[in-house]
Amino acid sequence: SYGAAVAVSAGSLDERAAAVISIAGWGNGERKFRRQHVASEAWSKFETMMAEGRRLRELGERLMVPRYDIVPIPEHLRGNMASDGHHMAFPWEVAESMWNFRPEDVVSRLGPRPLLLIHPARDSVTPASESIELFLRAGEPTELHVLEDIDHFVLSDEAPRLTSLVE
Repeated sequence: SYGAAVAVSAGSLDERAAAVISIAGWGNGERKFRRQHVASEAWSKFETMMAEGRRLRELGERLMVPRYDIVPIPEHLRGNMASDGHHMAFPWEVAESMWNFRPEDVVSRLGPRPLLLIHPARDSVTPASESIELFLRAGEPTELHVLEDIDHFVLSDEAPRLTSLVE
């Protein structure tokens, strides 16, 4: 998701990229967070964390934030993440950088190089609407594929349709 967003941005800004494939990515960090922290108490907790990070930065201190407080990943998908080498807490600035990141602002620069957007229809981490928003802002040629039979960690699923799209 974050890697897909970075690929869209980097490919749009660097003409050396011949094409970009984005799988379960996003185009606007603030909007993505609002759609990920849907319940009012979850959004309130996220806003409080963001405010505390800003407050501590002004004091010259750093807030460490649990991974799933930044991006909520449902329990049933957490097994798709290897436990070795994965950080479970990040500096608050990671959340801030994601909040401010907006690949949708530059995606129109990618054309005429191709963009392939793939997103799970019922992605339980990053809303499919994020790839749809990228599609609406991208130039030609752009393809959008919304797949029913996969969830966020698409490469860990048995997804022959996905494999056929990227081969």
